[in-house]
Amino acid sequence: MGLTYIYKKFTAQDKAIIPFNAHKQYNFQSSSAVLHNIRHDNTSYTSESISLYSSASSVYGGDSKNVIKYNQLDHLFYRDYITKAAIKKDFLSYLENRRELYKKANILSIPSGLYGAEIKKSSFYLSSSRFEVIDDSKGNLIISGTNVLDYPNNVNENVFRLDPIKGHKKYDLGVYEDYAEVYGGFYQGDFEVVTKKFYRQGSKIPGAPGTYTTPGQLGMEETTKYPLSYYPPDKDDSYFCNYLNYNNVNFLEGQVGHSQHKFSSISFNSATGSYIMVSHNENFNFNTEQDFSISFYISPQKTGSVNVPGMNFDEKRYIIAKSGTRRTVLNSGSSFVDVNASPQYPFEIFMRSQSLFFSRSDGKITNTINGEITASGTAQRTSHILCQVSSSIMEIWFDGTKIASTPSTIKKGTRNKANLYIGSKGPLNTENDDNGNINRAMYFNGKLSNINIWSRAYNSTAITNISESVNGSPYIGNIFYKSGFAAITHPNFYDILSGSEELHGGINTLQFQGSHLIYENEYQCDIQEHEFNLTTNISARKLTGTNPYELAAFTTSSHFQPYITTIGLYNENNELLVVGKLGQPVRKSNKTDMTFVLRWDS
Repeated sequence: MGLTYIYKKFTAQDKAIIPFNAHKQYNFQSSSAVLHNIRHDNTSYTSESISLYSSASSVYGGDSKNVIKYNQLDHLFYRDYITKAAIKKDFLSYLENRRELYKKANILSIPSGLYGAEIKKSSFYLSSSRFEVIDDSKGNLIISGTNVLDYPNNVNENVFRLDPIKGHKKYDLGVYEDYAEVYGGFYQGDFEVVTKKFYRQGSKIPGAPGTYTTPGQLGMEETTKYPLSYYPPDKDDSYFCNYLNYNNVNFLEGQVGHSQHKFSSISFNSATGSYIMVSHNENFNFNTEQDFSISFYISPQKTGSVNVPGMNFDEKRYIIAKSGTRRTVLNSGSSFVDVNASPQYPFEIFMRSQSLFFSRSDGKITNTINGEITASGTAQRTSHILCQVSSSIMEIWFDGTKIASTPSTIKKGTRNKANLYIGSKGPLNTENDDNGNINRAMYFNGKLSNINIWSRAYNSTAITNISESVNGSPYIGNIFYKSGFAAITHPNFYDILSGSEELHGGINTLQFQGSHLIYENEYQCDIQEHEFNLTTNISARKLTGTNPYELAAFTTSSHFQPYITTIGLYNENNELLVVGKLGQPVRKSNKTDMTFVLRWDS
């Protein structure tokens, strides 16, 4: 008989730990979700300091708007996502995971004990009385049945975009967005002495202007605020982050969206010379045969007539144009002068009377189409406009319906070095028409929002979807798989998770799969032929003698082989950690080696 072992140590090769994901399906109704601590919160932005809000605040009635949660959501997942995507939580595909947070959001939070390591991609389903919401596996939420290919889905083609997504932050121009202002510098010897003011966010600015102008823009030095790092340059909402300069505009709550959550709009007033300027950029300097499209929502004010001695004509109100003015920088960049651009231009969109005009020119031939968008003598409701060139056909679409088209007959190039202007064609407000008569290129009066320029044209299905979605996106929010949050951010769908903080408010079903990380532990118990051939089992003892541990005579036979029924794993202190019971006894062989494999999940 071989040597008997009580314990045998494992080698490194005898054990393995294998991680794997187990996906557990969860199905909740409204009441059962509440019982499992799945919460829903309505959140909102406010210009007031978040330090004013707490659950115990009596002055502000507690954080009823969940301002703190809104700021946390913004900070962790949304703020500066385009430029700082890699440092945001739940970073996925930069170009395919769209994150857009407006003034309000609805948050669904799932406890980590349910979703585990993450919510499995493509497993999220939420139904309400009106909608069914699913995730697209890329961190976006969409309405079930939506074909994202019928929407603009390539951010590289969206060369300019201005919702503005963060327009709500400028509704109240009398409120500081940041916390410090430096002003009034003077020199004392070799040192500059400055006065600093520190404002709590939400404090009123003494003598705040009635309109907004981009701080520190060239030629507007009197609006400069220091240090400029507290007042970063204004950019559009596209992935190109185009720099832009606002001039005497206002930001207002628009007319489109949900009754409780509207998109922002920008108000233009010809009396104050409102416009937005974007420096010349080849991305939207479309040439003769290039397809492109321009989309926006418009609420125009009534246009009138201009009386000039010997003439009477309708006002010409420019909406968006890359034609009239280019900016030349002088004195090594310290000043500039606006001059007339070359006669050719890729696009002009303007209004006269009740009609909207879309025009292109190669300097000699000008193609123009127009369609009526307002009722006679009144301002029209907020409407969607899309102007495009598609396979050399110029088109105007009004609320998803094509109202004008014509083949393009221009022959030469349309590119120029003019700036892109919104609300005007630049600060030069007079021009001569083809007959040499004075014509006034006036500033636009009214509201614009959701301005997009794409470097491609769209079919009727996509144009309808752009019109109905407002922001041209099929996505209504985001799901953050590793954090267990689903956020409805699109204003049109604010009522999907509306209601109290509990999960009811129209929610019917919530389904998802939680990915739980599980480790499979595997130990190979190798027993050589000469090992473990004895037993101390009570059934093998000689119970009639004085020694209670004396073995019976049959155990000394060469034919005796014990049976293995249990395998135990011990630590170095001989403490039993794992015990495995065999389904049936296995006879120990003294002629061949044997291996028992123990596996369990943890």
